[in-house]
Amino acid sequence: MSASELGLAALIFLSVSVLLFVAVQGTHATLGRQRTVFTQETRRSLADMFIFADPAVLWRLNVAALFLVPLLVYLLVPSVPIVVVAALLVAIAPRYVLLYLKKRRFLRLHDQLPDTLLMMASALRGGANLGQTLEGLAKDMSPPMNQELSLVVREQRLGVPFEEAVSHLAERVRSQDFDLVVSALRINREVGGNLADTLQRLGETVRRRLMMEQKIRALTSQGKLQGIVMTALPVLIILALLRIEPAATGALFDTYRGWAVLAIAIVLEILGYWGIRKIVSIEV
Repeated sequence: MSASELGLAALIFLSVSVLLFVAVQGTHATLGRQRTVFTQETRRSLADMFIFADPAVLWRLNVAALFLVPLLVYLLVPSVPIVVVAALLVAIAPRYVLLYLKKRRFLRLHDQLPDTLLMMASALRGGANLGQTLEGLAKDMSPPMNQELSLVVREQRLGVPFEEAVSHLAERVRSQDFDLVVSALRINREVGGNLADTLQRLGETVRRRLMMEQKIRALTSQGKLQGIVMTALPVLIILALLRIEPAATGALFDTYRGWAVLAIAIVLEILGYWGIRKIVSIEV
């Protein structure tokens, strides 16, 4: 091998090494930023739901799943588009799991709110003050309402003003109904008035609103189910055709044109499902 060939080989080796080093450093920096964002958002979301888990452990589990799940999918179905879709689903799964948990807790809080307000009104009419009423409800109610009320009581014991403690409650729940309750408590604290009657009227109003929301959810549940069925039907048809006629449908997963068709189909599926959800979602 001549000196020029050795020099060219050394230059190529050096260039590839530099590119690999830059790629590794870039990947490490990107993962570091993603980990910071993930842990901060997850810690805040879990704390709001009174779930005390280590976000760093959840991050490591998510990264491990991001590598293992696509590998298992490739071993079962050696198709690049399916592997890419599996990786994307694993990447976005934690966010949607947190959103599902928050929504479920939010609905549970709303279901408990009318009974909580009526119990507060009864306790105030019985001669208890507001602090004693909140402390009693924090012991008697079931989660998640007792968790929120217990935090309000603990903040007051630590010296936090009542107005700030209930404002923190409204910030955690972020609901129009809870904002009304907090406003009523703060106004009564400042100017006085018959708080028991106010809470009873609020409880009855919230109860009627919840009944309306539940009725709307029942009436629109069929439309939501139809959206799920219509979205899943093309996927089931493709799986059936792969089983019945693998040679005819294999081009969808083995050629660039097939990948393009699958990408367009997935986008249209997502847009269709989103459109159905928007149609059947009615705000009260």
